[in-house]
Amino acid sequence: MQFEDILQEVGSFGLYQRLLCFLLIPLTTSFCAFTYYFQLFVLTAPPHTCRQGDADGTLTTLLLEEPYNSEVRAPYTCHQHPANFSAPANVSLAALAAPTLPCSDGWDYDYDAFFRSYTSERDWVCDEAWRNYLVVTLFWVGNTVGSWLWGVVSDMRGRRLAIAGSMLVYGVAGAASVLARSFWLFAALRFIVGTSHHTVTHVAFVLVVEYCGMEARVVPLFTIMATYTLASVAAPALAWLIWDWTALTLLASLPPIALILTYRWLPESASWLITRGRDRDARTQLARVAKVNGRDLPEERLAALLGEAHGEGEGEGGKGKSSGSILQAVRYPRFRWNILLVLLVWMLACMCYYGHCQNTARLGGGGGGGSGVLLNYLLGALVEVPAWCVPWLIHRLGRRLPLAACFLTSAAAGFAYSMVPADMSWLVVVVALLGRAAITGAYYITLQYCPEVFPTAVRGQGVALSETLGGVAIFLSPLVVYLGEFEATLPLLVFAVLSVVGGAATLLLPETKGVALPQTLAQAEAFSKQAGPACCRSKRKGDTDKGKEEEGEDERL
Repeated sequence: MQFEDILQEVGSFGLYQRLLCFLLIPLTTSFCAFTYYFQLFVLTAPPHTCRQGDADGTLTTLLLEEPYNSEVRAPYTCHQHPANFSAPANVSLAALAAPTLPCSDGWDYDYDAFFRSYTSERDWVCDEAWRNYLVVTLFWVGNTVGSWLWGVVSDMRGRRLAIAGSMLVYGVAGAASVLARSFWLFAALRFIVGTSHHTVTHVAFVLVVEYCGMEARVVPLFTIMATYTLASVAAPALAWLIWDWTALTLLASLPPIALILTYRWLPESASWLITRGRDRDARTQLARVAKVNGRDLPEERLAALLGEAHGEGEGEGGKGKSSGSILQAVRYPRFRWNILLVLLVWMLACMCYYGHCQNTARLGGGGGGGSGVLLNYLLGALVEVPAWCVPWLIHRLGRRLPLAACFLTSAAAGFAYSMVPADMSWLVVVVALLGRAAITGAYYITLQYCPEVFPTAVRGQGVALSETLGGVAIFLSPLVVYLGEFEATLPLLVFAVLSVVGGAATLLLPETKGVALPQTLAQAEAFSKQAGPACCRSKRKGDTDKGKEEEGEDERL
């Protein structure tokens, strides 16, 4: 008896699941996207020049006529000429060669090109620009730390508490950052926001997947993909309309706080309740699902499922309660191997996806600054729309082959990018964006695929561990992008090689399409043996120290 058997009886994708899928996921995912993009906008410096101190204003006028020429901008944005320096108005900036001094009179910002930001209000430019990068870095450090902490909460205290708690932290810290005046307080608050950044959407996604039957698991994936892309498109448009960093920050922060008011209607995962031995709560929750879907709860079949769950829980060290620590997976060799593969694939997907996103600004098409920044992000988000076909592909073909194909397609585009003549700029951009579209598909398949490999008892911790290591990969991706300063094709070449590794690792994972999700570690081990690639399947049962007990688990499956 599997949990999916009960779902078929109460409705595997009825009205209840549709409400979760099309309300919970969009509400949490949209504000995750807004927070990410609005933070980038808030920390963006409008085009600026060093405020000059010459008396007659000749040089100042000259600079403002052509202040942002990419070839000559750097020497004139962060430095000023001596007070006694003058130049005729008909001399071009490129021809000027005079000693400069650090800017001491402040900066002039072009607020027609980009709105007043937190960065410009505090002059975090030039020698102070490191502060922006440190804030973003601390945000992702917070995401790495918080993903693990909220993952433990998700497995130990439930998905419901993890979602609500992370939304509360997300909103309160985000709104408070508007009032922060000191650098370190602002950085600390953005760190706290980061601790809940992925949790608010990924735990909600896992919760919905756990309520969907085998054939409907890809629907939540399509919902999260479409929501994030549409929010990514809306973010620069909203920034252009609102044109105020404070309002943008509050727009991303206050709604998650308001969502806490819906806590009473937020369900707990019924499969998690069963693994924790909370039979009464699980029965109540499944009865609610059946009522909303217009079905009847099969009491006898549910009793049989609960009886089997109790037996398995006793075998793993707790009466009616499955193991609560992913560390116990070391006792299961095949599942342990799959965990290592999952972590590798997740890290490579994160590094390549975020690396491609960051490298998009280097491809041209949006300008070097100002409103061109918003246009770059808008175009980059639109490129992800073709990846919406991914849920259909993995529904038809399974997870493993489409994921490997996306990785390898992105790799092929990266290699082709290095061979396209530089003077064919349109083809350069097309090939690079093809690589980004393919890696976007790989990233979202990973989001669907990897949680399905982990059993319910430790799924929250498994996703949290993947998120943590994925955060480390995100830290490293800018270093790869920076290689473009030396050779424009290097970043995509590196990502191409990493994508090849990701595609190869994917082929060693078991296929999860049409398979009941494992509930316990023993079930995950048996599933890994039965569903893994033929070359890697275990040749015998009971090859762990679980012995006869695990053989019994295998027979039940």
